[in-house]
Amino acid sequence: DVREGPNVRRKFDGGRARLSFGDWRVDALAVRPARIEPGRFDDGIDHDQALWGVYAVDTQPEWLPAGTSLDLYYLGYANDAGSFAQGTARERRHTVGTRLWGAQSGWDWNWEFIYQFGSFGSGDIAAWSVASDTGHTWRDLPWTPRVGLSANVASGDDDPDDSDLGTFNPLFPRGNYFSEVALLGPRNFFNLHPGVTVEPADDLSLTLDVDFYWRLERDDGIYGPGDGLLRAGTGSDARHVGTELSFNATWQIAADLSATAIYAHFIPGAFIRETGRSDSVDFVELTLRAQF
Repeated sequence: DVREGPNVRRKFDGGRARLSFGDWRVDALAVRPARIEPGRFDDGIDHDQALWGVYAVDTQPEWLPAGTSLDLYYLGYANDAGSFAQGTARERRHTVGTRLWGAQSGWDWNWEFIYQFGSFGSGDIAAWSVASDTGHTWRDLPWTPRVGLSANVASGDDDPDDSDLGTFNPLFPRGNYFSEVALLGPRNFFNLHPGVTVEPADDLSLTLDVDFYWRLERDDGIYGPGDGLLRAGTGSDARHVGTELSFNATWQIAADLSATAIYAHFIPGAFIRETGRSDSVDFVELTLRAQF
């Protein structure tokens, strides 16, 4: 699992079986994450966590609009030490979801709907998330501009004093889920992320975007890309966590060689300013990638 944002690679040990029939592809998996232990050549297995499930993809469902593909999945997750704003406890979580994605007539879309249930300590889990990325590309205009909007929301916990848990668990998300800065993780949030991409040349792509990020539940905190609690929900009723501006340039030098330059600036919102240190963050990334 490549997680370039935080510069940490995550490995899973386990197995996967695949069945293909017609337009369907179905994967069944059962894995455990590796436990990173410095000073050893081979990392061990994290026996405190486990992931299993079934993931099905239909690339041409006849009953959906043209160009639309469908994902259906169930994922089970176990963590003997799940950690959230309300504390640490044994977590058993079941996730069911669907994703609609595709492209047609210049439009592209990627929409996902998720519900989670299970147990956390002596309480019950009831969490959810809706994620979307929709855009339009004008291929007959100079520079082939694409204008897009990503709008996303994930549940938080509305009462940290009871035993039940409403905070969504993204289950091993990409570290750079929102941006390359990789400051925040997708728990207890809603955001709007508009952007525009142009291609001045066949081998050059430029993207400018802005991300507005808020807390969903005022009694829950904000979490990092590794799912750890960054700040508890106490001390402020503000929802606005921050705003980030970013610029990305990608140059395809050759078929197997590309270069990327990224600059991002994160501006803390009212919740950050009212609960502790609130410095702005500047991030620069320069990458040269050879693939073979």
